[in-house]
Amino acid sequence: MSTDALRQSVVEQLMRLVGLPDDETAAREADETLMALDARLHEEATLSAGPLAA
Repeated sequence: MSTDALRQSVVEQLMRLVGLPDDETAAREADETLMALDARLHEEATLSAGPLAA
């Protein structure tokens, strides 16, 4: 899944949570999607920073 697709998925998951605030499954899915996006953005930032950034 592309970074843009992950971003869109996070938005959709958060909108779902607004409608289902007590749904633990929806919250877990949103958390997993957000964590995947966070990992992807961290990876992209590390790659773009080059080898001296580590």
